[in-house]
Amino acid sequence: MSDLFKLCDISRQAHHQRLIREKHWALLEYLVVGLIMQIREIHPGMGLRVIYDILKPNGLGRDAFISIGLSYGFRLITYKNQIRTTFSSPFSRYKNLLVDKQLNNIDQLWTSDITYYNIADKFYYIVMIIDVYSRKIIGYSTADNMRAENNCHALEMAFSTRKKKKFTNLIHHSDRGGQYISDDYVTLLKNAHIAISMCNEVHENSHIERVNGTIKNQYLRYWESTSLEELKTNVKKAIDTYNNKRPHSSLGKRTPDSFEQYIKELEVDKRPKLNIWTSDGTKKTDPNQTILQF
Repeated sequence: MSDLFKLCDISRQAHHQRLIREKHWALLEYLVVGLIMQIREIHPGMGLRVIYDILKPNGLGRDAFISIGLSYGFRLITYKNQIRTTFSSPFSRYKNLLVDKQLNNIDQLWTSDITYYNIADKFYYIVMIIDVYSRKIIGYSTADNMRAENNCHALEMAFSTRKKKKFTNLIHHSDRGGQYISDDYVTLLKNAHIAISMCNEVHENSHIERVNGTIKNQYLRYWESTSLEELKTNVKKAIDTYNNKRPHSSLGKRTPDSFEQYIKELEVDKRPKLNIWTSDGTKKTDPNQTILQF
């Protein structure tokens, strides 16, 4: 054996140190894979970068963590939205009210959108409403059609979530889809004293569109639904998981629900501030601004 070490020009000590390093790395890989599997059980479409930010494993850099994950087949599939769910009305008289807006509390800005989900050759539609400040999904509805009544159901759920039907200084923002200017929907908003804001451009509703993508592509696509009723069950499960178990780096690694509980303990001037993108593609700068990241 000594002759073999000499032939390879390595010492016995170096050989043993290398074996120790290899065993350590093998154990590290085993632990990392186990942790990824645990998180993917709850969040099946969560990316490796986000998982690393949650775990922050001591002594292991992000690139090495991601490399281990990819080598064990944890790469995600990227999906693109190819179905049109917005049919804008040319008669909308509502302006974009989000120019130079700064948020420091919940119930200052809600935004809503419709996304689709297909089962076999049939399409279903999911309406969601989020509180932009906390990223919490506060209302939703799942149906086999795009009628305005589904949006009304989601809005009524949002009222129920907040346990009130009258608001002060709250803006509801959406695209110019016909459902959002329907008489029933507008009446619900006006009766609740909610100001109505609508996009001028597609990118002006990006807050809710990111959440749509998370719910659909990181949860629903991994849970089999064969009927509308199963889809409704999975939508509820996905939204409950998103609100209560998915931490956001922009919320200080808190979930939307725990973030809302956290800010209740803070004085208003101590709460993180969130600046909203303006219609011309610029934004206000503020060193205390919460980073907008879903």
